[in-house]
Amino acid sequence: MGNRSKQLFLLTYGIIASLILGSITGGFYLLQGWLIELVWPGNTFRPIFNAVWLLLVGLLIFATQRTTGQLPKSLGRIRADLANTGHSSYRYVLLQMVVPAIMLTSGTSLGPEATLVSSTVLYGIWLSEKLRYLERHYQYILTAPRDERLRILLTPHRFLERRPAAEKGGFWTPQLVTFFLTGCLAFYLTCKWGGEPSVIVRIGTSFWQGRDLLWLLPLMAGAYLLGNIYRLLMVGLRKILLGRVTRTWGLLIIGGIAIYLVSLFFPKLMFSGMHNFVLLAGSWQGKSAGFLFLRSALKLALLTICLNTGWLGGDIFPVLFASTIQGIAISQFLPQVDPIFLIGVVAISMGSAILESPLVAGGVMIVFFLPLNLSGIGLLITGILLLLEHGRKNARPHLQTFAKRIAMQLDV
Repeated sequence: MGNRSKQLFLLTYGIIASLILGSITGGFYLLQGWLIELVWPGNTFRPIFNAVWLLLVGLLIFATQRTTGQLPKSLGRIRADLANTGHSSYRYVLLQMVVPAIMLTSGTSLGPEATLVSSTVLYGIWLSEKLRYLERHYQYILTAPRDERLRILLTPHRFLERRPAAEKGGFWTPQLVTFFLTGCLAFYLTCKWGGEPSVIVRIGTSFWQGRDLLWLLPLMAGAYLLGNIYRLLMVGLRKILLGRVTRTWGLLIIGGIAIYLVSLFFPKLMFSGMHNFVLLAGSWQGKSAGFLFLRSALKLALLTICLNTGWLGGDIFPVLFASTIQGIAISQFLPQVDPIFLIGVVAISMGSAILESPLVAGGVMIVFFLPLNLSGIGLLITGILLLLEHGRKNARPHLQTFAKRIAMQLDV
């Protein structure tokens, strides 16, 4: 009975905390959207204002890098910290609810998802450490005076117990998954009650037929290859940037200039592209292939520049925005294929290659942008690409070993 009471206590505390944390992340999402609308209410051809605002945001990024470090904290660093020590510092997690929201008003070709993912994981680490303390000191908490009990329960930065680095086991326990889903519900309700418009934009109505399936594998292969080419070009651009410019302020200037030029001449490529998906569902489907190819390439170039010059944010929606543009362009050369079917195949396949994650590309496209009658096709494409990625990862060590043997033979 005592163990059941303890589990109920921990579950209740975790759910309440998850509701609060989910609401905080929802507040960040509302804040960044409100600030963007405030700074960019309409016409973006404002040479002086744009330059001054980018300068101010650039100074904020520079000051942040010098004081608190990169915000939002990168997911790769969090994973490395967890693997090495069982803990990753969440000291500035509340600050990364504010600073990145201001950063995104610069028009950087990135989205809020990096902050959302990073903050969610950091909050998860905090909650797991809080619950670990409460679980191990449960009997003391029951008998402690009321003021002491409240101090333990309501003080967020104290009464925590880290997971030992040597302790094995996954981070996402079933309990934390429950809290994650609770936080997602709080996030959704916060955004809904805050007046945030829906981000679900169906790119059109598909009337695909059985004969369109004959094009499925060729389109997947071509788009996946195209995505890998773009990814290699993006890696090359990254190496050029980081190889020739080593100072933080120099990189910030390059990124700021790129954003400034786009804000004047290609304003629809600013921000994550998430809200501009309405263009891809409407007027841009009538644009020329040259117009679309250029916009897609520029979007990926600006994305690469921003990611590697300090103007940080999420890359999922920008990549899928660019990939969907490519799909629209390619559909003009294959009028015999249902256009929305083709666009969906190209967007998921190309996005999977660039993001190196079929699950992310397919999942986001299916949930947010594909018409419902293409959901099955989207799942099929995602499944095939997941198998391809799995096979490629398994084959990579064997290929490396084979290459080394060839190199040794040549040396002999």
